[in-house]
Amino acid sequence: MVVVATEGKSDIEFFEEFLKELDISRDRYEFKNFEGKDNIFDLNNSIYNEIEDELDIIDKLLIAVDADDPKDSSPIRGYKITEDKLKELIANLDFKIDIDYFIFSNYDKGSGYLESYLLSVLDDEQQECIEKFKKCYRYDLSDKFVFNTFYKQKKYPFDFSHPNFDELKQKLINLFE
Repeated sequence: MVVVATEGKSDIEFFEEFLKELDISRDRYEFKNFEGKDNIFDLNNSIYNEIEDELDIIDKLLIAVDADDPKDSSPIRGYKITEDKLKELIANLDFKIDIDYFIFSNYDKGSGYLESYLLSVLDDEQQECIEKFKKCYRYDLSDKFVFNTFYKQKKYPFDFSHPNFDELKQKLINLFE
């Protein structure tokens, strides 16, 4: 079995859709909802104890987190810091299974969220429309706001064959081999 550790419910919903698209049977994976990025980096989180207790049935682990914005006050924000901390976390977990990670971010891998990742696969016309609206609106609108306002109600109207999904798709395929 593969365990996908996530920050929360939105991530789980996304992975359920993506794994369904990849035709991965639901009985081959389980989600662990850490209810926040900072909780994933807490080695003493009880969910890690659950995972450790189930290592006889768990083959692989994928940890999925947002890069977030490096300007945020929390210490683990931005792609590079998040990646470094994930590598440290994986080493400290010392589980005797394959562990991989995926960081949701915008196209330049500097910052971002699941929502940034999803918005990055929109066509040029849609992205231009969003940028024009943000400029016209004159307030700083986060990708989370844009996604939740304009796209969430469509329940992932995204083409999972888009090249921006390729890296995650390959990671998932490798996990289920």
